[in-house]
Amino acid sequence: MPVFALLNRRLGMTMVLLWLIVGGGIGSQAQVSSLPDCTSRPTAVSEELYVDNIRWCVENIVHDPGLEPLSFTALEAAPDGRLFATRPLSGKVMVIRDTDGDALPDAVESFAEGLHLPNGLAYRDGYLFVAGGSKIYRISETGEVATLVDDLPAGTGFGAGGIAIGADDRFYLALGAPCNLCEFDDPDRGAILSMNLDGGDRQVVATGFRNPADLAFFRGQLWTLDSAPRQSQVNALDELNQVQSGGWYGFPYCLGRDTVGIASAAQSCQESVPPVMQFGSGANPSSLAAYSQDVLPGTKDTLIVVLRGDPSQVDIVGYKVIMISFDESDQPLGATVLIPFRLQFGLQAYLPYFGEGLYWEKFIHLSEQGFGIYPQQPLAVAVSPQGWIYISVTGGRIIALRPRYDQTDYESFYPLWTPMHPNFDPSAFPQTDAQ
Repeated sequence: MPVFALLNRRLGMTMVLLWLIVGGGIGSQAQVSSLPDCTSRPTAVSEELYVDNIRWCVENIVHDPGLEPLSFTALEAAPDGRLFATRPLSGKVMVIRDTDGDALPDAVESFAEGLHLPNGLAYRDGYLFVAGGSKIYRISETGEVATLVDDLPAGTGFGAGGIAIGADDRFYLALGAPCNLCEFDDPDRGAILSMNLDGGDRQVVATGFRNPADLAFFRGQLWTLDSAPRQSQVNALDELNQVQSGGWYGFPYCLGRDTVGIASAAQSCQESVPPVMQFGSGANPSSLAAYSQDVLPGTKDTLIVVLRGDPSQVDIVGYKVIMISFDESDQPLGATVLIPFRLQFGLQAYLPYFGEGLYWEKFIHLSEQGFGIYPQQPLAVAVSPQGWIYISVTGGRIIALRPRYDQTDYESFYPLWTPMHPNFDPSAFPQTDAQ
């Protein structure tokens, strides 16, 4: 949660920088202090991606337009700094290593090949777990591939999504529905499953999802995403959900708590678990990652969500990466926009959440003129141990966002009511103007 500064700006930022150097919460401080200013980095990206370059130094990790458009659909950062990425159409998992000691991965090589549509990653104790198609793989440090599960429902509809490992030493898998909008009987479809780390003891944790694209543990709870059918229901919103054991989330009979999908006398939408947060239809949430570091104002204890967008939809919705802050009851307070960013009285940097779907049109103007990354789509997000944010983008690209230590005067850039201000005061939010 945001922390109120108790000291004036000069003393406060001096203490923050001293804390970083001494060793507070940001990883390898020798590597951090040795990083040159962003402007002198050969990999630095400025303006092109419309990222908040005031707070973040944006750098290319990989940029190879010759790769298939959907390269890097999942990312996973290992504790030792390696970054893993899936290339489902090629059946590969890539590893990107730091070869020059600057804490940022730079050298791409194949880690495993011949996999079936790898599309979910999780790392634990020297093993990389990969979900794809009907299979779950375990890959050792030497690249030896073992198939743990080979009978997941696959074929039509939405396949295996994200995979996450809990403190209970079980992995959790998001598995999509077999159709866009229809009734189905398979209890493993449109569900969150749980298994032992050897693939045994399969259990259904929660049901009623259409396309739970990814999973993440945040604040000790499991979270997932979901998306509504496109164009069929203009008021059917995409969702962020907290996974409850035994919970039913409505699909296909309900598209969210208040919108009927397939009418059924036996199913009431009021029996479904309501979403924690809603996004505009077509936002297409595809990836999420917990952010526990405290490297910049407003970043600690947040959840990063990728809103991929849908090229088949006429309205340009999504195409964003946001950082959501929460209150003590796990209710969203608002979202900081990481991509696309254009500072305009703080309104595009941060949008408070009032329980309605985040449509963004009032403040974020995506268009064919090129504001934001449209027509490219963000795909996946991961967080390094140091607090660097990795984001993959269509067209064979992965970028890194790391804090800019050459710019600390945040008070002059962000209004007091935004979490990016060191003296954040939510009561100062201009309610009338920004709603």
